Amino acid sequence: MNYFDKEKLYNTLSNKANLVNLEINEVSSATIMEYGGRLLGLFPQNINFNLLWINPNIIDAISSNSRVIGGERYWVSPEREFFYKNPETWDEWYCQEGLDPAHYEILDSDEKSCTISTPLDVTNNLTKEMLRGEITRQFRVINEPIKTGYQYYSGVEIIDDCVMYKPNLKINGWSLSCVISGGIKNPGTVLIPSKHEAKPLSYFRTIPQDRLNVSNDHVSFKIDVDDIYKLAIRPEDLDFQIHAKIAYVIRIPDSEEFGILIKLSNDIPEKQGDCFDLSRDRPDGEIGVIQSYNSSSPNKPILNYGEIELQLNKFETIENTSHGKARHLLCGYIGKKDEILEIIEKYLSIDEPYLF
Repeated sequence: MNYFDKEKLYNTLSNKANLVNLEINEVSSATIMEYGGRLLGLFPQNINFNLLWINPNIIDAISSNSRVIGGERYWVSPEREFFYKNPETWDEWYCQEGLDPAHYEILDSDEKSCTISTPLDVTNNLTKEMLRGEITRQFRVINEPIKTGYQYYSGVEIIDDCVMYKPNLKINGWSLSCVISGGIKNPGTVLIPSKHEAKPLSYFRTIPQDRLNVSNDHVSFKIDVDDIYKLAIRPEDLDFQIHAKIAYVIRIPDSEEFGILIKLSNDIPEKQGDCFDLSRDRPDGEIGVIQSYNSSSPNKPILNYGEIELQLNKFETIENTSHGKARHLLCGYIGKKDEILEIIEKYLSIDEPYLF
């Protein structure tokens, strides 16, 4: 198990990276990092647990211009076209440096907000087109979107605005948050609310039954970072009256407390035709808009990360450019198990969540 508290994060990155500390209240905060354009830290308790995974070798990652640094980031999809060198055969996955870590700069910041921007430079490996544009990300601390009364809360509104200088592109924005697992002995649980018994999709290979549970109002997915699987949920299975689209729950290691991280947005595709991220497992099948990834951890006892993800609004053509803009929230709490269960009910409308 590895994780960063706030003191460790700032001591590690002192004089190594430009950070912006956003104060939510007297006990909670969030941290933005210029390198990689990340929300890097979400701290419901200032001196305690970061609900976002950070690479334990983050200094080496930055020195080598790597994108594997953790936190919450913005990508574009479809994954097949932008992240596989041979998209026809789904071979040689990679991340283009022009997208991530890119070249973000802080445009403006204060104790409550931060705006960063970068040029964007990516190749569509299916069409061989070079695409250029820019990404602007605005971060703003927010009060609880749903009142719970619990003290240990941290929340950030994120507005992602991406422009590509070519019209009529079939692209979605993509929001990904890295989450921590305690491994096999202390896995976390992804919760995705649904309006009926959902039809989960596997995006890499069939997900074993012991990693997935489908209830009449939600889907649960195990994050133990011990093997690679990816889950997706169709827009047809979502209740768009529920603003929270996906959450992650974990018992904090060496503690009796639990943490929950919640992604909220209505700026996601509501039908198949507005989402373009095909499944590698079944590329001719249906498409999911809410996704979750479980990685493997080859260098144990150091553990890698899981992810909770949103496919964001499709890009629209505006004045001969393709433009994608979306608003989403990332909210976190730390508390006793019964408190976290109440938060799940309030945000996700799940009365009896299945937790691994």
